[in-house]
Amino acid sequence: MSVLVKGRVDGNLPVFTPAAAIDPQLVAAPGTIWAIRALVAVLVLGPVLVIWANATFGISRMLYLLVDFPGLAVFAYVAVGALVLARVPVVRRAAAGFALSGPVWPICLGTLAVSVIGVPLVYHGYALSMDEYMTRFQAAIFGSGQIAVVLPEEWRPFGRALYGGFTSYDATTGILTSNYRPGMAALYAAFDLGGIGPYTSAVLNAVAVGLVARVARQLYPGDSAAPVIAAVLLATSQQALAASLTSYAMSAHMCFNLLWLTLFLNDRLWSHALAALVGVATASLHQIHPHLFFAAPFLLTLLRPFRPGLVLLYGSVYLAGHAAVYAWDWVAFGRFVAEAAPPTLTAPVQAEAATAGIFSRVLAMFHLPSVEALATVTANVARMFGWQSAALVPLLVFAAPSIRRNRRLWILAASILLSLLPYPFLMPDQGHGWGYRYLHGLLGILVLLAVPGWRALGADRGYARTAVLCLLVFTPMVMIPFRGIQIERFVGPYASASEMLSASKAEVVLTDSTRVTIGSDIPRNSPVGLRAPVALDDAYLTVAQIEKLCARYSVDAPKPEAFEALGLFLNPGVWPERAEWYAGRNRVLDGCRK
Repeated sequence: MSVLVKGRVDGNLPVFTPAAAIDPQLVAAPGTIWAIRALVAVLVLGPVLVIWANATFGISRMLYLLVDFPGLAVFAYVAVGALVLARVPVVRRAAAGFALSGPVWPICLGTLAVSVIGVPLVYHGYALSMDEYMTRFQAAIFGSGQIAVVLPEEWRPFGRALYGGFTSYDATTGILTSNYRPGMAALYAAFDLGGIGPYTSAVLNAVAVGLVARVARQLYPGDSAAPVIAAVLLATSQQALAASLTSYAMSAHMCFNLLWLTLFLNDRLWSHALAALVGVATASLHQIHPHLFFAAPFLLTLLRPFRPGLVLLYGSVYLAGHAAVYAWDWVAFGRFVAEAAPPTLTAPVQAEAATAGIFSRVLAMFHLPSVEALATVTANVARMFGWQSAALVPLLVFAAPSIRRNRRLWILAASILLSLLPYPFLMPDQGHGWGYRYLHGLLGILVLLAVPGWRALGADRGYARTAVLCLLVFTPMVMIPFRGIQIERFVGPYASASEMLSASKAEVVLTDSTRVTIGSDIPRNSPVGLRAPVALDDAYLTVAQIEKLCARYSVDAPKPEAFEALGLFLNPGVWPERAEWYAGRNRVLDGCRK
Protein backbone atom coordinates (compact mmCIF):
# COMPACT_ATOMS: atom_id res chain seq x y z
CA MET A 1 0.00 0.00 0.00
CA SER A 2 1.52 3.33 -1.05
CA VAL A 3 0.74 5.64 1.85
CA LEU A 4 2.68 8.80 2.73
CA VAL A 5 2.63 9.90 6.36
CA LYS A 6 3.70 13.49 6.91
CA GLY A 7 4.40 15.38 10.10
CA ARG A 8 6.38 14.85 13.30
CA VAL A 9 5.27 12.31 15.86
CA ASP A 10 5.87 12.98 19.56
CA GLY A 11 6.78 9.78 21.39
CA ASN A 12 5.44 10.84 24.80
CA LEU A 13 2.08 9.17 25.37
CA PRO A 14 -0.19 10.74 28.01
CA VAL A 15 -1.56 8.77 30.91
CA PHE A 16 -5.34 8.55 30.86
CA THR A 17 -8.15 6.38 32.13
CA PRO A 18 -10.63 4.69 29.75
CA ALA A 19 -13.54 6.57 31.34
CA ALA A 20 -11.96 9.89 30.43
CA ALA A 21 -10.56 8.77 27.12
CA ILE A 22 -13.35 10.11 24.89
CA ASP A 23 -13.98 13.84 25.18
CA PRO A 24 -17.76 14.42 24.76
CA GLN A 25 -17.12 17.72 22.99
CA LEU A 26 -14.94 15.99 20.42
CA VAL A 27 -17.42 13.20 19.89
CA ALA A 28 -20.22 15.71 19.38
CA ALA A 29 -18.45 17.33 16.42
CA PRO A 30 -20.68 17.48 13.30
CA GLY A 31 -21.37 14.01 11.99
CA THR A 32 -19.21 12.18 14.54
CA ILE A 33 -22.04 11.20 16.85
CA TRP A 34 -23.99 9.85 13.88
CA ALA A 35 -20.98 7.82 12.76
CA ILE A 36 -20.76 6.26 16.22
CA ARG A 37 -24.49 5.55 16.22
CA ALA A 38 -24.22 3.91 12.81
CA LEU A 39 -21.38 1.68 14.04
CA VAL A 40 -23.45 0.68 17.08
CA ALA A 41 -26.46 -0.04 14.84
CA VAL A 42 -24.40 -2.39 12.65
CA LEU A 43 -23.10 -4.22 15.72
CA VAL A 44 -26.50 -4.56 17.37
CA LEU A 45 -29.11 -4.76 14.61
CA GLY A 46 -28.15 -8.12 13.11
CA PRO A 47 -27.92 -10.03 16.41
CA VAL A 48 -31.18 -8.51 17.65
CA LEU A 49 -33.02 -9.57 14.49
CA VAL A 50 -31.50 -13.05 14.52
CA ILE A 51 -32.28 -13.70 18.19
CA TRP A 52 -35.60 -11.92 18.69
CA ALA A 53 -37.11 -11.68 15.20
CA ASN A 54 -36.13 -15.19 14.03
CA ALA A 55 -34.20 -13.75 11.09
CA THR A 56 -32.13 -16.14 8.91
CA PHE A 57 -32.43 -19.92 8.92
CA GLY A 58 -30.52 -23.11 8.11
CA ILE A 59 -26.84 -22.82 7.26
CA SER A 60 -27.11 -19.02 7.13
CA ARG A 61 -28.29 -18.91 10.74
CA MET A 62 -25.59 -21.38 11.74
CA LEU A 63 -22.94 -19.12 10.22
CA TYR A 64 -24.48 -16.06 11.89
CA LEU A 65 -24.17 -17.74 15.29
CA LEU A 66 -20.74 -19.34 14.79
CA VAL A 67 -19.01 -16.71 12.66
CA ASP A 68 -20.86 -13.40 12.55
CA PHE A 69 -21.62 -13.02 16.25
CA PRO A 70 -17.96 -13.44 17.31
CA GLY A 71 -16.91 -11.24 14.37
CA LEU A 72 -19.24 -8.46 15.47
CA ALA A 73 -17.88 -8.74 19.02
CA VAL A 74 -14.32 -8.26 17.76
CA PHE A 75 -15.60 -5.43 15.53
CA ALA A 76 -16.98 -3.77 18.71
CA TYR A 77 -13.60 -4.02 20.44
CA VAL A 78 -11.91 -2.56 17.36
CA ALA A 79 -14.40 0.32 17.25
CA VAL A 80 -13.97 1.13 20.95
CA GLY A 81 -10.20 0.84 20.61
CA ALA A 82 -10.24 3.30 17.71
CA LEU A 83 -12.36 5.80 19.64
CA VAL A 84 -10.06 5.54 22.66
CA LEU A 85 -6.82 5.69 20.68
CA ALA A 86 -8.05 8.70 18.71
CA ARG A 87 -8.01 10.69 21.96
CA VAL A 88 -4.27 10.19 22.41
CA PRO A 89 -2.52 13.46 21.41
CA VAL A 90 0.41 11.79 19.68
CA VAL A 91 -1.95 9.72 17.55
CA ARG A 92 -4.04 12.76 16.70
CA ARG A 93 -0.97 14.72 15.63
CA ALA A 94 0.15 11.85 13.41
CA ALA A 95 -3.31 11.64 11.86
CA ALA A 96 -3.36 15.39 11.21
CA GLY A 97 -0.35 15.03 8.95
CA PHE A 98 -1.55 11.88 7.25
CA ALA A 99 -2.11 11.95 3.50
CA LEU A 100 -3.03 9.27 1.00
CA SER A 101 -1.23 9.42 -2.32
CA GLY A 102 0.72 7.34 -4.78
CA PRO A 103 -0.07 4.62 -7.30
CA VAL A 104 -2.76 2.01 -6.74
CA TRP A 105 -1.00 -1.00 -8.26
CA PRO A 106 0.87 -1.91 -5.03
CA ILE A 107 -2.51 -2.16 -3.27
CA CYS A 108 -3.74 -4.47 -6.04
CA LEU A 109 -0.66 -6.67 -5.80
CA GLY A 110 -0.91 -6.77 -2.01
CA THR A 111 -4.55 -7.82 -2.26
CA LEU A 112 -3.67 -10.55 -4.75
CA ALA A 113 -0.85 -11.81 -2.53
CA VAL A 114 -3.14 -12.10 0.51
CA SER A 115 -5.72 -14.03 -1.52
CA VAL A 116 -3.18 -16.35 -3.16
CA ILE A 117 -1.80 -17.24 0.28
CA GLY A 118 -5.30 -17.64 1.69
CA VAL A 119 -6.62 -20.07 -0.95
CA PRO A 120 -4.58 -23.06 0.33
CA LEU A 121 -3.88 -21.83 3.88
CA VAL A 122 -7.37 -20.63 4.86
CA TYR A 123 -9.73 -22.31 2.39
CA HIS A 124 -7.70 -25.48 1.78
CA GLY A 125 -8.41 -25.13 -1.95
CA TYR A 126 -11.83 -26.63 -1.22
CA ALA A 127 -15.22 -26.04 -2.84
CA LEU A 128 -17.28 -25.79 0.33
CA SER A 129 -20.82 -25.02 -0.85
CA MET A 130 -22.65 -26.56 -3.78
CA ASP A 131 -22.50 -23.19 -5.57
CA GLU A 132 -18.70 -23.30 -5.41
CA TYR A 133 -18.64 -26.98 -6.36
CA MET A 134 -20.84 -26.35 -9.41
CA THR A 135 -18.32 -23.83 -10.76
CA ARG A 136 -15.55 -26.43 -10.64
CA PHE A 137 -17.90 -29.17 -11.79
CA GLN A 138 -18.88 -27.35 -14.99
CA ALA A 139 -15.31 -26.08 -15.50
CA ALA A 140 -14.11 -29.69 -15.54
CA ILE A 141 -16.73 -30.47 -18.20
CA PHE A 142 -15.58 -27.49 -20.28
CA GLY A 143 -11.98 -28.57 -19.78
CA SER A 144 -12.83 -31.93 -21.34
CA GLY A 145 -14.07 -30.16 -24.45
CA GLN A 146 -17.78 -30.76 -23.72
CA ILE A 147 -20.71 -28.76 -22.38
CA ALA A 148 -22.46 -31.79 -20.86
CA VAL A 149 -21.39 -35.33 -20.05
CA VAL A 150 -23.10 -38.72 -20.03
CA LEU A 151 -22.96 -40.66 -16.79
CA PRO A 152 -22.07 -44.37 -17.27
CA GLU A 153 -25.16 -46.55 -17.22
CA GLU A 154 -24.19 -48.43 -14.08
CA TRP A 155 -24.12 -45.17 -12.09
CA ARG A 156 -27.25 -43.52 -13.50
CA PRO A 157 -29.56 -44.60 -10.66
CA PHE A 158 -27.13 -42.91 -8.25
CA GLY A 159 -26.61 -39.61 -10.10
CA ARG A 160 -28.11 -37.36 -7.44
CA ALA A 161 -26.16 -39.07 -4.67
CA LEU A 162 -22.98 -38.53 -6.72
CA TYR A 163 -23.44 -34.88 -7.64
CA GLY A 164 -26.19 -33.40 -5.48
CA GLY A 165 -29.30 -31.45 -6.32
CA PHE A 166 -27.70 -28.47 -8.05
CA THR A 167 -27.07 -30.31 -11.30
CA SER A 168 -29.26 -30.72 -14.34
CA TYR A 169 -29.48 -34.50 -14.53
CA ASP A 170 -31.63 -36.95 -16.46
CA ALA A 171 -31.50 -40.46 -15.01
CA THR A 172 -32.81 -42.08 -18.17
CA THR A 173 -30.21 -40.75 -20.58
CA GLY A 174 -27.45 -40.01 -18.05
CA ILE A 175 -27.08 -36.42 -19.37
CA LEU A 176 -25.37 -34.34 -16.69
CA THR A 177 -24.41 -30.67 -16.43
CA SER A 178 -24.60 -27.77 -13.96
CA ASN A 179 -27.92 -25.97 -13.73
CA TYR A 180 -26.21 -22.59 -13.31
CA ARG A 181 -25.30 -20.10 -16.02
CA PRO A 182 -21.91 -21.01 -17.54
CA GLY A 183 -19.88 -17.79 -17.28
CA MET A 184 -18.02 -18.34 -14.01
CA ALA A 185 -17.28 -21.95 -14.92
CA ALA A 186 -15.89 -20.79 -18.28
CA LEU A 187 -13.60 -18.30 -16.51
CA TYR A 188 -12.45 -20.99 -14.09
CA ALA A 189 -11.78 -23.37 -16.98
CA ALA A 190 -9.75 -20.68 -18.76
CA PHE A 191 -7.63 -20.07 -15.66
CA ASP A 192 -7.32 -23.82 -15.18
CA LEU A 193 -5.57 -24.07 -18.54
CA GLY A 194 -2.66 -22.35 -16.81
CA GLY A 195 -3.06 -24.44 -13.66
CA ILE A 196 -4.42 -21.53 -11.60
CA GLY A 197 -8.14 -22.32 -11.58
CA PRO A 198 -8.43 -22.11 -7.75
CA TYR A 199 -7.06 -18.53 -7.93
CA THR A 200 -9.65 -17.24 -10.41
CA SER A 201 -11.54 -15.22 -7.81
CA ALA A 202 -8.29 -13.96 -6.28
CA VAL A 203 -7.25 -12.42 -9.60
CA LEU A 204 -10.70 -10.97 -10.26
CA ASN A 205 -10.82 -9.41 -6.79
CA ALA A 206 -7.41 -7.76 -7.29
CA VAL A 207 -8.54 -6.43 -10.69
CA ALA A 208 -11.68 -5.06 -9.02
CA VAL A 209 -9.47 -3.08 -6.61
CA GLY A 210 -7.79 -1.42 -9.58
CA LEU A 211 -11.13 -0.80 -11.31
CA VAL A 212 -12.71 0.84 -8.26
CA ALA A 213 -9.77 3.26 -8.19
CA ARG A 214 -10.34 4.05 -11.87
CA VAL A 215 -14.04 4.74 -11.30
CA ALA A 216 -13.13 6.94 -8.32
CA ARG A 217 -10.95 9.05 -10.66
CA GLN A 218 -13.94 9.44 -12.99
CA LEU A 219 -16.36 10.37 -10.23
CA TYR A 220 -13.99 12.64 -8.28
CA PRO A 221 -11.67 14.26 -10.85
CA GLY A 222 -8.85 16.28 -9.39
CA ASP A 223 -8.92 14.49 -6.04
CA SER A 224 -5.67 12.53 -5.84
CA ALA A 225 -6.73 10.77 -2.62
CA ALA A 226 -10.02 9.40 -4.03
CA PRO A 227 -8.54 6.46 -6.01
CA VAL A 228 -6.30 5.46 -3.12
CA ILE A 229 -8.96 5.53 -0.42
CA ALA A 230 -11.35 3.63 -2.72
CA ALA A 231 -8.72 0.98 -3.40
CA VAL A 232 -7.81 0.70 0.30
CA LEU A 233 -11.44 0.30 1.37
CA LEU A 234 -12.11 -2.46 -1.17
CA ALA A 235 -8.76 -4.16 -0.58
CA THR A 236 -9.53 -4.36 3.16
CA SER A 237 -13.12 -5.54 2.72
CA GLN A 238 -13.28 -8.75 4.73
CA GLN A 239 -16.12 -9.99 2.54
CA ALA A 240 -14.25 -9.29 -0.70
CA LEU A 241 -11.14 -11.09 0.56
CA ALA A 242 -13.20 -14.05 1.81
CA ALA A 243 -14.94 -14.40 -1.57
CA SER A 244 -11.58 -14.21 -3.34
CA LEU A 245 -10.64 -17.53 -1.71
CA THR A 246 -13.67 -19.30 -3.18
CA SER A 247 -15.01 -20.36 -6.56
CA TYR A 248 -18.24 -18.42 -6.07
CA ALA A 249 -19.15 -16.08 -8.93
CA MET A 250 -19.26 -13.13 -6.51
CA SER A 251 -15.78 -11.70 -7.15
CA ALA A 252 -16.49 -11.93 -10.87
CA HIS A 253 -19.79 -10.06 -10.43
CA MET A 254 -18.04 -7.25 -8.57
CA CYS A 255 -15.20 -7.04 -11.07
CA PHE A 256 -17.48 -7.07 -14.11
CA ASN A 257 -19.86 -4.51 -12.58
CA LEU A 258 -16.98 -2.11 -11.99
CA LEU A 259 -15.68 -2.72 -15.50
CA TRP A 260 -19.17 -2.01 -16.85
CA LEU A 261 -19.40 1.18 -14.79
CA THR A 262 -16.05 2.61 -15.89
CA LEU A 263 -16.97 1.94 -19.52
CA PHE A 264 -20.40 3.52 -19.04
CA LEU A 265 -18.93 6.63 -17.37
CA ASN A 266 -16.37 6.97 -20.16
CA ASP A 267 -19.38 7.87 -22.33
CA ARG A 268 -18.01 7.08 -25.77
CA LEU A 269 -19.81 5.00 -28.37
CA TRP A 270 -17.12 2.31 -28.32
CA SER A 271 -17.13 2.17 -24.48
CA HIS A 272 -20.93 1.86 -24.39
CA ALA A 273 -20.73 -0.98 -26.93
CA LEU A 274 -18.16 -2.75 -24.76
CA ALA A 275 -20.24 -2.07 -21.64
CA ALA A 276 -23.25 -3.74 -23.24
CA LEU A 277 -21.16 -6.84 -24.02
CA VAL A 278 -19.74 -6.85 -20.48
CA GLY A 279 -23.31 -6.67 -19.17
CA VAL A 280 -24.27 -9.79 -21.09
CA ALA A 281 -21.12 -11.55 -19.86
CA THR A 282 -22.02 -10.56 -16.29
CA ALA A 283 -25.52 -12.00 -16.70
CA SER A 284 -23.94 -15.30 -17.77
CA LEU A 285 -21.81 -15.67 -14.63
CA HIS A 286 -24.30 -17.24 -12.26
CA GLN A 287 -27.79 -15.69 -12.21
CA ILE A 288 -29.25 -13.27 -14.73
CA HIS A 289 -30.92 -10.70 -12.48
CA PRO A 290 -28.08 -9.15 -10.37
CA HIS A 291 -26.54 -7.20 -13.23
CA LEU A 292 -29.90 -5.93 -14.51
CA PHE A 293 -30.84 -4.47 -11.13
CA PHE A 294 -27.35 -2.98 -10.72
CA ALA A 295 -27.35 -1.35 -14.18
CA ALA A 296 -30.97 -0.16 -14.35
CA PRO A 297 -30.49 3.24 -12.59
CA PHE A 298 -27.56 4.09 -14.87
CA LEU A 299 -29.37 3.02 -18.01
CA LEU A 300 -32.38 5.16 -17.05
CA THR A 301 -30.16 8.26 -17.33
CA LEU A 302 -30.15 7.64 -21.09
CA LEU A 303 -33.80 8.68 -21.14
CA ARG A 304 -33.19 12.20 -19.82
CA PRO A 305 -31.80 13.70 -21.92
CA PHE A 306 -33.05 11.10 -24.37
CA ARG A 307 -30.22 9.37 -26.25
CA PRO A 308 -32.00 7.08 -28.72
CA GLY A 309 -28.83 5.65 -30.25
CA LEU A 310 -27.54 4.38 -26.91
CA VAL A 311 -30.98 3.15 -25.87
CA LEU A 312 -31.11 1.13 -29.09
CA LEU A 313 -27.56 -0.14 -28.57
CA TYR A 314 -28.10 -1.38 -25.02
CA GLY A 315 -31.62 -2.60 -25.77
CA SER A 316 -30.62 -4.71 -28.77
CA VAL A 317 -27.43 -6.15 -27.25
CA TYR A 318 -29.11 -6.90 -23.91
CA LEU A 319 -32.17 -8.45 -25.53
CA ALA A 320 -30.17 -10.75 -27.79
CA GLY A 321 -27.51 -11.49 -25.17
CA HIS A 322 -29.88 -12.22 -22.32
CA ALA A 323 -32.01 -14.41 -24.57
CA ALA A 324 -28.87 -16.40 -25.40
CA VAL A 325 -28.01 -16.66 -21.70
CA TYR A 326 -31.51 -17.84 -20.89
CA ALA A 327 -31.26 -20.43 -23.66
CA TRP A 328 -28.26 -22.03 -21.99
CA ASP A 329 -30.42 -24.62 -20.23
CA TRP A 330 -31.63 -25.87 -23.61
CA VAL A 331 -28.23 -25.68 -25.29
CA ALA A 332 -26.37 -27.47 -22.49
CA PHE A 333 -29.00 -29.92 -21.35
CA GLY A 334 -32.47 -29.92 -22.85
CA ARG A 335 -31.55 -30.61 -26.45
CA PHE A 336 -29.29 -33.51 -25.47
CA VAL A 337 -32.05 -35.08 -23.41
CA ALA A 338 -34.55 -34.56 -26.21
CA GLU A 339 -32.19 -36.24 -28.69
CA ALA A 340 -31.17 -39.13 -26.41
CA ALA A 341 -34.43 -39.87 -24.60
CA PRO A 342 -36.43 -42.99 -25.58
CA PRO A 343 -39.00 -42.39 -28.33
CA THR A 344 -41.86 -43.16 -25.93
CA LEU A 345 -42.02 -39.44 -25.18
CA THR A 346 -42.73 -36.87 -27.84
CA ALA A 347 -40.02 -34.30 -28.43
CA PRO A 348 -42.05 -31.37 -27.02
CA VAL A 349 -42.73 -33.30 -23.81
CA GLN A 350 -39.06 -34.25 -23.56
CA ALA A 351 -38.02 -30.64 -24.03
CA GLU A 352 -40.49 -29.37 -21.44
CA ALA A 353 -39.37 -31.96 -18.91
CA ALA A 354 -35.71 -31.22 -19.55
CA THR A 355 -35.99 -27.44 -19.34
CA ALA A 356 -38.45 -26.61 -16.60
CA GLY A 357 -36.58 -23.34 -16.89
CA ILE A 358 -35.93 -20.25 -14.92
CA PHE A 359 -39.53 -19.02 -14.88
CA SER A 360 -40.77 -22.19 -13.19
CA ARG A 361 -38.01 -21.97 -10.59
CA VAL A 362 -38.71 -18.28 -9.96
CA LEU A 363 -42.45 -18.87 -9.57
CA ALA A 364 -41.76 -21.70 -7.16
CA MET A 365 -39.62 -19.41 -4.98
CA PHE A 366 -41.84 -16.31 -5.19
CA HIS A 367 -43.83 -15.27 -2.13
CA LEU A 368 -45.08 -12.04 -0.65
CA PRO A 369 -42.61 -10.69 1.92
CA SER A 370 -43.28 -11.78 5.48
CA VAL A 371 -42.02 -10.08 8.62
CA GLU A 372 -39.39 -12.82 8.94
CA ALA A 373 -38.28 -12.36 5.32
CA LEU A 374 -37.86 -8.59 5.81
CA ALA A 375 -36.03 -9.18 9.09
CA THR A 376 -33.75 -11.72 7.38
CA VAL A 377 -32.81 -9.35 4.54
CA THR A 378 -32.18 -6.55 7.07
CA ALA A 379 -30.04 -8.86 9.23
CA ASN A 380 -28.03 -9.84 6.15
CA VAL A 381 -27.45 -6.19 5.22
CA ALA A 382 -26.18 -5.57 8.76
CA ARG A 383 -24.01 -8.68 8.40
CA MET A 384 -22.59 -7.26 5.15
CA PHE A 385 -21.47 -4.02 6.82
CA GLY A 386 -19.80 -6.07 9.56
CA TRP A 387 -17.68 -7.75 6.87
CA GLN A 388 -16.31 -4.55 5.30
CA SER A 389 -13.47 -2.30 6.33
CA ALA A 390 -14.31 -1.08 9.82
CA ALA A 391 -13.94 2.47 8.49
CA LEU A 392 -16.63 2.09 5.81
CA VAL A 393 -19.70 2.84 7.95
CA PRO A 394 -18.43 6.11 9.48
CA LEU A 395 -17.13 7.24 6.09
CA LEU A 396 -20.58 6.64 4.60
CA VAL A 397 -22.06 8.80 7.36
CA PHE A 398 -19.62 11.64 6.66
CA ALA A 399 -20.31 11.24 2.94
CA ALA A 400 -24.08 11.65 3.35
CA PRO A 401 -24.19 15.42 2.60
CA SER A 402 -22.18 14.92 -0.59
CA ILE A 403 -24.43 12.04 -1.67
CA ARG A 404 -27.52 14.23 -1.22
CA ARG A 405 -26.04 16.97 -3.42
CA ASN A 406 -24.54 14.84 -6.20
CA ARG A 407 -26.79 13.28 -8.87
CA ARG A 408 -24.22 10.65 -9.83
CA LEU A 409 -23.92 9.50 -6.25
CA TRP A 410 -27.70 9.33 -5.98
CA ILE A 411 -27.63 6.92 -8.90
CA LEU A 412 -24.99 4.80 -7.17
CA ALA A 413 -27.17 4.63 -4.05
CA ALA A 414 -30.23 3.78 -6.18
CA SER A 415 -28.30 0.87 -7.71
CA ILE A 416 -27.82 -0.66 -4.25
CA LEU A 417 -31.42 -0.09 -3.15
CA LEU A 418 -32.85 -1.49 -6.38
CA SER A 419 -30.57 -4.55 -6.13
CA LEU A 420 -32.11 -5.35 -2.74
CA LEU A 421 -35.63 -5.39 -4.17
CA PRO A 422 -35.92 -9.05 -5.33
CA TYR A 423 -34.74 -10.73 -2.16
CA PRO A 424 -37.70 -10.26 0.21
CA PHE A 425 -39.85 -11.79 -2.56
CA LEU A 426 -37.59 -14.58 -3.80
CA MET A 427 -34.57 -15.45 -1.66
CA PRO A 428 -34.59 -13.70 1.71
CA ASP A 429 -31.67 -15.79 2.93
CA GLN A 430 -28.48 -16.84 1.17
CA GLY A 431 -27.55 -20.16 2.69
CA HIS A 432 -23.75 -20.36 2.63
CA GLY A 433 -21.74 -17.19 2.32
CA TRP A 434 -19.24 -14.91 4.01
CA GLY A 435 -20.89 -11.54 4.62
CA TYR A 436 -23.93 -10.97 2.40
CA ARG A 437 -22.96 -12.49 -0.91
CA TYR A 438 -26.17 -11.54 -2.72
CA LEU A 439 -24.98 -7.91 -2.72
CA HIS A 440 -21.32 -8.75 -3.31
CA GLY A 441 -21.37 -7.23 -6.78
CA LEU A 442 -22.26 -3.88 -5.16
CA LEU A 443 -19.30 -3.67 -2.75
CA GLY A 444 -17.44 -1.39 -5.16
CA ILE A 445 -20.46 0.93 -5.23
CA LEU A 446 -20.50 1.10 -1.42
CA VAL A 447 -16.83 2.04 -1.44
CA LEU A 448 -17.38 4.75 -4.06
CA LEU A 449 -20.17 6.24 -1.97
CA ALA A 450 -17.84 6.37 1.05
CA VAL A 451 -15.02 8.25 -0.72
CA PRO A 452 -16.52 11.74 -0.09
CA GLY A 453 -16.55 10.86 3.61
CA TRP A 454 -12.76 10.87 3.59
CA ARG A 455 -12.75 14.20 1.80
CA ALA A 456 -15.09 15.60 4.47
CA LEU A 457 -12.69 14.72 7.29
CA GLY A 458 -10.66 17.91 7.29
CA ALA A 459 -8.65 19.54 10.06
CA ASP A 460 -11.81 20.70 11.84
CA ARG A 461 -12.73 17.07 12.41
CA GLY A 462 -9.47 15.92 13.93
CA TYR A 463 -10.99 13.43 16.35
CA ALA A 464 -13.21 11.81 13.71
CA ARG A 465 -10.37 11.72 11.19
CA THR A 466 -8.07 10.04 13.70
CA ALA A 467 -10.71 7.47 14.67
CA VAL A 468 -11.35 6.60 11.02
CA LEU A 469 -7.63 6.19 10.38
CA CYS A 470 -7.40 3.87 13.38
CA LEU A 471 -10.28 1.83 11.96
CA LEU A 472 -8.52 1.68 8.59
CA VAL A 473 -5.37 0.36 10.26
CA PHE A 474 -7.12 -2.03 12.66
CA THR A 475 -9.01 -3.77 9.85
CA PRO A 476 -5.97 -5.44 8.22
CA MET A 477 -4.22 -5.81 11.58
CA VAL A 478 -7.08 -7.38 13.54
CA MET A 479 -10.27 -8.07 11.58
CA ILE A 480 -8.83 -9.72 8.48
CA PRO A 481 -6.59 -12.20 10.39
CA PHE A 482 -9.50 -12.98 12.72
CA ARG A 483 -11.81 -13.66 9.75
CA GLY A 484 -9.14 -15.90 8.24
CA ILE A 485 -9.05 -17.98 11.42
CA GLN A 486 -12.86 -18.16 11.51
CA ILE A 487 -13.16 -19.27 7.90
CA GLU A 488 -10.39 -21.87 8.22
CA ARG A 489 -11.99 -23.37 11.30
CA PHE A 490 -15.29 -23.74 9.48
CA VAL A 491 -14.03 -24.93 6.10
CA GLY A 492 -11.14 -27.07 7.35
CA PRO A 493 -13.22 -29.92 8.84
CA TYR A 494 -15.27 -30.26 5.63
CA ALA A 495 -12.09 -30.37 3.55
CA SER A 496 -10.64 -32.97 5.95
CA ALA A 497 -13.81 -35.05 5.75
CA SER A 498 -13.68 -35.01 1.95
CA GLU A 499 -10.02 -36.08 2.11
CA MET A 500 -11.00 -38.87 4.50
CA LEU A 501 -13.46 -40.22 1.94
CA SER A 502 -10.88 -39.93 -0.84
CA ALA A 503 -8.37 -41.91 1.24
CA SER A 504 -10.74 -44.85 1.69
CA LYS A 505 -9.63 -48.20 0.25
CA ALA A 506 -13.23 -49.10 -0.62
CA GLU A 507 -14.72 -48.72 -4.08
CA VAL A 508 -17.70 -46.73 -2.76
CA VAL A 509 -17.81 -44.51 0.33
CA LEU A 510 -20.97 -42.98 1.80
CA THR A 511 -21.50 -39.77 3.78
CA ASP A 512 -24.01 -39.92 6.60
CA SER A 513 -25.51 -36.53 5.76
CA THR A 514 -28.60 -37.30 7.82
CA ARG A 515 -26.49 -37.01 10.97
CA VAL A 516 -23.61 -34.81 9.82
CA THR A 517 -24.64 -31.15 9.71
CA ILE A 518 -24.55 -29.95 6.09
CA GLY A 519 -23.06 -33.33 5.16
CA SER A 520 -23.89 -32.66 1.51
CA ASP A 521 -20.79 -30.42 1.43
CA ILE A 522 -18.49 -33.45 1.77
CA PRO A 523 -18.84 -35.86 -1.23
CA ARG A 524 -17.02 -34.48 -4.25
CA ASN A 525 -16.66 -36.39 -7.55
CA SER A 526 -15.30 -35.34 -10.92
CA PRO A 527 -17.96 -35.30 -13.64
CA VAL A 528 -15.34 -36.47 -16.12
CA GLY A 529 -14.48 -40.07 -15.31
CA LEU A 530 -15.48 -41.53 -11.97
CA ARG A 531 -12.58 -42.89 -9.98
CA ALA A 532 -12.60 -45.01 -6.84
CA PRO A 533 -13.42 -44.35 -4.15
CA VAL A 534 -16.70 -42.99 -5.48
CA ALA A 535 -18.25 -40.72 -2.84
CA LEU A 536 -22.03 -40.59 -2.42
CA ASP A 537 -24.41 -38.58 -0.27
CA ASP A 538 -26.59 -41.32 1.16
CA ALA A 539 -29.50 -38.95 1.75
CA TYR A 540 -30.28 -39.38 -1.96
CA LEU A 541 -30.28 -43.19 -1.75
CA THR A 542 -33.02 -45.65 -0.95
CA VAL A 543 -32.33 -48.63 1.29
CA ALA A 544 -32.69 -50.86 -1.79
CA GLN A 545 -30.03 -48.84 -3.62
CA ILE A 546 -27.65 -49.16 -0.67
CA GLU A 547 -28.21 -52.92 -0.79
CA LYS A 548 -27.32 -52.94 -4.51
CA LEU A 549 -24.15 -50.96 -3.85
CA CYS A 550 -23.13 -53.40 -1.13
CA ALA A 551 -23.76 -56.33 -3.49
CA ARG A 552 -21.68 -54.87 -6.33
CA TYR A 553 -18.85 -52.97 -4.63
CA SER A 554 -16.81 -52.80 -1.48
CA VAL A 555 -18.54 -50.10 0.56
CA ASP A 556 -17.20 -47.91 3.36
CA ALA A 557 -19.50 -45.71 5.45
CA PRO A 558 -17.69 -43.78 8.19
CA LYS A 559 -19.77 -43.50 11.34
CA PRO A 560 -20.92 -40.06 12.53
CA GLU A 561 -18.27 -40.07 15.26
CA ALA A 562 -15.53 -40.15 12.61
CA PHE A 563 -16.85 -36.88 11.16
CA GLU A 564 -17.28 -35.39 14.62
CA ALA A 565 -13.64 -36.16 15.42
CA LEU A 566 -12.65 -33.94 12.47
CA GLY A 567 -14.54 -31.00 13.99
CA LEU A 568 -17.88 -31.30 12.20
CA PHE A 569 -21.16 -30.90 14.01
CA LEU A 570 -23.68 -33.70 14.25
CA ASN A 571 -27.42 -33.23 14.10
CA PRO A 572 -28.99 -34.05 17.47
CA GLY A 573 -31.08 -36.83 16.00
CA VAL A 574 -32.87 -38.17 12.95
CA TRP A 575 -36.03 -36.52 11.69
CA PRO A 576 -39.04 -38.73 12.55
CA GLU A 577 -40.00 -39.08 8.88
CA ARG A 578 -36.49 -40.40 8.14
CA ALA A 579 -36.23 -42.74 11.12
CA GLU A 580 -37.43 -45.88 9.31
CA TRP A 581 -35.14 -45.21 6.34
CA TYR A 582 -32.19 -44.53 8.66
CA ALA A 583 -32.74 -47.77 10.57
CA GLY A 584 -32.85 -49.70 7.28
CA ARG A 585 -29.71 -47.92 6.06
CA ASN A 586 -27.78 -48.85 9.21
CA ARG A 587 -28.99 -52.44 9.06
CA VAL A 588 -27.74 -52.84 5.48
CA LEU A 589 -24.41 -51.14 6.21
CA ASP A 590 -23.83 -53.28 9.29
CA GLY A 591 -24.17 -56.29 6.99
CA CYS A 592 -21.72 -54.70 4.54
CA ARG A 593 -19.08 -54.24 7.21
CA LYS A 594 -19.14 -57.90 8.26
